[in-house]
Amino acid sequence: MSEKGKRGYIGGISGFKAIAALMVLFYHLKAPFAQGGLLGVTVFFVTSGYLITGGLLREIRRNGKTDFLSFWKKRIVRIYPALIAMIVITVLIFAAFRRVLFTKEIKDIFSVLTGWNNWHQIFSNVSYFENAGAPSPLTHCWSLAIEMQFYLIISLLFVFFGRMENHKGILGIICSVTALISMILMIVLFDPSKDPSRVYYGTDTRIFSLMAGSLLALYETDLKKLKIPSFLTSLTGLLSLAGLMYMMVMISGYSSFMFKGGQIIATVLSVLVIYALLDQESIFSKIMGIFPLSETGKRSYAVYLWHYPFVLLFTNGEKATLLSAVIVIILTALMTLCSELFVEIPFASGFFKKAFTAAKVKSAKAQARRKRMRGRAFGMMGTYVALIAAAVLCTVFVPRENALANQEELEKQAETAAEMTEQKMKERQEAAEKAKEAEETAANEAQEVTETEAPSETPAAKSDEEICSELDVLLIGDSVSLGASEQFYTVFPNSICDAAVSRYTTESYTIYDIYRYEHGWNGDAVIFALGANGMLYDSLETMREKAGEGRPLFLMSARAPHTDWADTNNEEMAAFAKDNPDTYIIDWYGYSEGHPEYFVEDDTHLTPEGAKAYTECIKQALLEHFR
Repeated sequence: MSEKGKRGYIGGISGFKAIAALMVLFYHLKAPFAQGGLLGVTVFFVTSGYLITGGLLREIRRNGKTDFLSFWKKRIVRIYPALIAMIVITVLIFAAFRRVLFTKEIKDIFSVLTGWNNWHQIFSNVSYFENAGAPSPLTHCWSLAIEMQFYLIISLLFVFFGRMENHKGILGIICSVTALISMILMIVLFDPSKDPSRVYYGTDTRIFSLMAGSLLALYETDLKKLKIPSFLTSLTGLLSLAGLMYMMVMISGYSSFMFKGGQIIATVLSVLVIYALLDQESIFSKIMGIFPLSETGKRSYAVYLWHYPFVLLFTNGEKATLLSAVIVIILTALMTLCSELFVEIPFASGFFKKAFTAAKVKSAKAQARRKRMRGRAFGMMGTYVALIAAAVLCTVFVPRENALANQEELEKQAETAAEMTEQKMKERQEAAEKAKEAEETAANEAQEVTETEAPSETPAAKSDEEICSELDVLLIGDSVSLGASEQFYTVFPNSICDAAVSRYTTESYTIYDIYRYEHGWNGDAVIFALGANGMLYDSLETMREKAGEGRPLFLMSARAPHTDWADTNNEEMAAFAKDNPDTYIIDWYGYSEGHPEYFVEDDTHLTPEGAKAYTECIKQALLEHFR
C-alpha cells in the first residue's frame, strides 16, 4: 500500500461512501430502484468502524497510547458544527412552512445533540395518532447516535488496552465477541408481529457492522501479508459491490430477510469492498476513487445530514415526483457546500482561534490581512448567534401543531368501534342460540309434505342491498378500517369488523383463529385490511392457508403515502392474488386516487366522506364476487 494509504485517506473508500449516501437519498425519495437503499447506513457503519479504528491504531504506533480527550475534541469538531447548523436552519424552515414537522423536530433535538436519538426513537411513548403523517426531520439522526456511542466504546477500549503489547489481539477478541452477540441479538429479537424499530435502531443489534470495520482495521496488516494478486482483490471488490447494489435495488429495507441475515450479508460485502479498495493501485480502487465519487464521498456526512429534511419539506414523506427529487438534490448539494465553506472548514481549520489569537504582525500588509480575518470571524459569529437565537425563539414561542387536528375524535372513534364489535359478537351469539332452538322445534313439528302440495316457485333475484345484508364477512383491519367501522356495519349488518390501532399484519391469523375456533365463525369471506401498518412478511400465505380452500380471501390495498412499505405491500398483494385461487384485491389505493377529501391531514386516516367511500369500495368488490 502507498504511503498515502497509510496516512488514512483512500479515495476509493470515499467513492464507496458516496454510493452509500446517494442510495440513502434515493431511498428517502422512494425511488423504485432504491427500495433497499437504507443499506447505505450499513456501509457507513462499516467504513466508520474501519476508519476510526485505523486512526486509533496509527496513534498507538506514533505515541504508544490513545489521547482520549484529543480524540473526542476531533470528533466534536467533525460532528457538531454541521449538525447544529442543520438543526438551526431546519427549525427555522419548518417553523415557517411545516408546523407539524417543526413540532416533531423540536422533540428530538435534545436526544440528537446528546447522542442517544436511536434509543429515544425506540422508547418514546408517542401515541399512534400523534405519530401520524410524515416523521420527524431528525429521524435520520438515529445512525449518528449509534456512531457516537461506538466512538465512546472503541476509544475507551483503546485507552484501557492500547498500551498492552498484544493490544491488537485483545481488541480483536473483544470486537469479534461483540459483533457475534450483536448479530445474534438482531436475529433473535426480530419479531414480525411487532414494531421492528427496537431491532432496527438498537445499538446492541446494529453495532456488529461497526465492529466488522474495526476488525478489518485491526487485521489489515496481517491480510496484506497474504499477498493476494491485485486482479483477485479487484474481482472480489467488484462482485461484493454488485451484491450490495443488488440488495439495495431489489430487497426492501424492512423485509424479514434483512433482519434474519440480510444486514449481516451486507456488512460482510462492505468489508470485502473496503478490503479490495485498500490496494490503491488496483483498477477497482482507481475507478471507485474517480473525482466525482471521491469528492461526494468526502462530503457524505453533510449530504446525509441535509438531504432528509429537504425530502420531507418537498415531499411531506410521500413518493417524490421528478421535480421534487431534482429540487431536493440541488438543495442538498447547495447546503452541503455552504456547510463546508461557512461551518465545517472554519471550525476544522481553527480559523476562529487564529483570528483572535494575539500575534506580532510587523508589515502593514499582514496587519490588514489579520484585520480582514477578524472582521470575517466577527461577521460569521454574529450570523451564527443570530440564527441560533432565532431558532431558540421559535422553539419557545411558535405554536405546536399535531398531524391530526381531530386526534381526540379518532381515539374516541377507536373506542366506539371496539364496543360496536363486542356488541355485534354478543348479538351473533344470541342469534345463533335462538336459531338452534328454532331448528330443534321445527324438526320436532315437521310434517310430511303431501304430493298435492304446489311446487315451490323459483326465488326472486336478490338486490345488492339484500346480498350485502346477508353476507357474513370477517374484516381484519387497522386504524384505517376503524374509521369506517360504523359505516361498514350499516352496509354489512351480518358481518364483523375487527379493527384496532397500531395492528401489525402478522396479527391477522391469530385474530382469525380466535373468531374461527373460539367464536365458531364460519362465514362467507375474509377481508385482510392491514397493509398500511407494516411489512406483510408471511401474513398472506398464512391467512390464505387458514381461510381454507374455497373461502374467498380479499386483500385490501393500502393508501399510506408516508410509510416505507405501502407500495411494496400493494405490489405483493396484487401478485399474491394473481397466483392464488379464491384470492381477490379490493383496490382502495386505486379507488381513492385523486380524492384528498377522503382523508384527514395525515393522508391515510378517513374523513366521514372517506369512510363511506372505503365501505363502498369494499361493497363493489364483494358484490362483483357474490352476485
